[in-house]
Amino acid sequence: MRWSPNGDTSLKEIVRQQWNFSPPESTREVEEYQVDLANVTLLELIIKPNIGGGVARASLKNLRLS
Repeated sequence: MRWSPNGDTSLKEIVRQQWNFSPPESTREVEEYQVDLANVTLLELIIKPNIGGGVARASLKNLRLS
C-alpha cells in the first residue's frame, strides 16, 4: 500500500506484506494498520495473487478508511 500527498508519481510506501496461503486450509488473512497521513490525494493498493506469475485469484472483502 502506497500513498501520495500530491497525486503524482512520488508514492510513499505505507506497508508491504507478503503472505503464502499454506496449508490449504489457510484461505484468509486479516491485517490492521493504523497510520496518520495528512493531505492524501492518492492511495494505492496492489494485490498480486501469484508473485510467481501463474494463474491465481484473489479478492478483497473489506477495506476501511477513516
